Amino acid sequence: VLSVVIIAKNEAHNLPRCLESVKGLADEVVVVDSGSTDGTLDVCAQHGATVHQRPFTTYADQKNWAADQAAHPYVLSLDADESLSDDLFEELAAWKTLAASSDELPFDAWSLPRLTSYLGTWVRHGGWYPDRKIRLWRQGTGDWQPAHEGGMLHEAWVPRVPSRVVQLKGDLHHHSYQRFSDHLRQLAKFSTLGAADARLQGRSSHLLTPWFRMVFQWFKQAVVQSGWRDGATGFRIARWSAVSAHWKWRQVGAAQAWDARQTVGIVRTDALGDNVLSLPMAGALKAHHPEVKVVWICKPYAADVARACGHVDEIRAWDGTDHKVVEGLDAVVFAFPEPALVRAAAKAGVPVRVATGRRWVTARHATRRVWRSRKTTPAHETLQGLHLLHGLDVPAALRFPEASDWHGLLEMTPPLDASVAQAATGLSDDLWSRLVVLHPGNHGSANGWSVDRFQALGHRLTQAGWVVAVTGTEAERKALGSWLSESDVVDLVGKLDMPGLLGVLAHAKLCVASSTGPLHLASAFGTPVVGLYQAQAPFWPARWAPLGPGVVLETRQEAPEGGLGISVQDVADAAFGLLA
Repeated sequence: VLSVVIIAKNEAHNLPRCLESVKGLADEVVVVDSGSTDGTLDVCAQHGATVHQRPFTTYADQKNWAADQAAHPYVLSLDADESLSDDLFEELAAWKTLAASSDELPFDAWSLPRLTSYLGTWVRHGGWYPDRKIRLWRQGTGDWQPAHEGGMLHEAWVPRVPSRVVQLKGDLHHHSYQRFSDHLRQLAKFSTLGAADARLQGRSSHLLTPWFRMVFQWFKQAVVQSGWRDGATGFRIARWSAVSAHWKWRQVGAAQAWDARQTVGIVRTDALGDNVLSLPMAGALKAHHPEVKVVWICKPYAADVARACGHVDEIRAWDGTDHKVVEGLDAVVFAFPEPALVRAAAKAGVPVRVATGRRWVTARHATRRVWRSRKTTPAHETLQGLHLLHGLDVPAALRFPEASDWHGLLEMTPPLDASVAQAATGLSDDLWSRLVVLHPGNHGSANGWSVDRFQALGHRLTQAGWVVAVTGTEAERKALGSWLSESDVVDLVGKLDMPGLLGVLAHAKLCVASSTGPLHLASAFGTPVVGLYQAQAPFWPARWAPLGPGVVLETRQEAPEGGLGISVQDVADAAFGLLA
């Protein structure tokens, strides 16, 4: 009698609840997947759902195609983040009994009231309830249609005979906002799609339009639609809905500029680790504007790092003297506000120059300023960079608000094959397969762990059967003392060029270091890391934690011999936990 159809992509966290809610009601479950990589297909298999693969087109088209795959005469369409309430399940069970005993019911479709949970609170005002949706229908009596021709948002199932639609009473539960970050992602997604839809309709936006729309949206939702009756939750929803409206119309207004904008430069002319933590800016920019050419401007020693990022199209190495590296850009974002290049960009006439507004040189020469403090705000360096993209009218920090979003924006590929990197170390296949990298140096950029403690950790690792390699520059060799002469240590200090170092870090089983370039490089390639940090500004992991898998250990204590007062036992426990 009844087919349940769902469209999905990376919904492994939502689907179990959805599928469990229709268990015992659905005669079949059809899931149309658009290339999930998070275990969605495994969840479907565990619940006996039939899966079809299809690239995503539009919501309306995808849902129509999914409904066409249904084998039964009645279709119930659900989103992956929805589930049936107990009342709705009982109501549908009674409906199904009636449908099974009748050749044809006198109605074509049934609408359901949708009740949304926002951070654990059911929202009943502000235009969010009853939010009726037609989700149950008899095959051949209607179809999904966009709000307008070619539109991406606000699709609805439209019956051919509206008078043959019946309202059900049980609530369809909507679990879209389990965490605040979920709301930010939805805000960015729908404001961007909404802007595209507005442009298709020939809509325009001027300087004050986003601000008027923001105020209007807040007043409508908080006051006219009685959002205030949901208390603090209602006001919070109204606030962020207003922000969404602002971003929608801001992107509408910026669309014409982006049509003409072909090349965007990102400047990061400081340390290796800083470059790694800013590279997600390139991925975020490509996510919003895949056609744009991203130029990465960095010091020569960081060029190979930027080259490993799949979202960077061109690298311009700045040696400190050639200011022509900023010429020919349509826009430039200063992830590091190098004064000479800020002035050079202004002199070269780069039309859009985005930087923090908290320095004299950027206050004078930037055309768009982002007012965020890096020293006193414990926001991650990557998030700070994503906020800078707001100066290009790209809501990157809203679309990618959490650390779990950022590693996927890197798309790093080692410059050397594993065999070439292995040859640089001189290790046999067996030893290479058990390689752990310890990087004791830090160039004074962050409080580090003492060499004695690194050496003690190395002994524990080798006793457990792991091969320990020590990396660093030739200038750091003297500080490492006699440790490098021990027979159970692979001495790579000063022996690797940058591609070689990247290759070793990418293929190692683990890297242990303080907050330095090699720690961030290893993490960027997906190598598990143990990061050692001081738990206070400006070294705190809240700002400088690595982006990939691993464990961060932090302390405010200093060891008797100097350096971080983190015990060898704690680091060993973390290391062996990751190697298990």
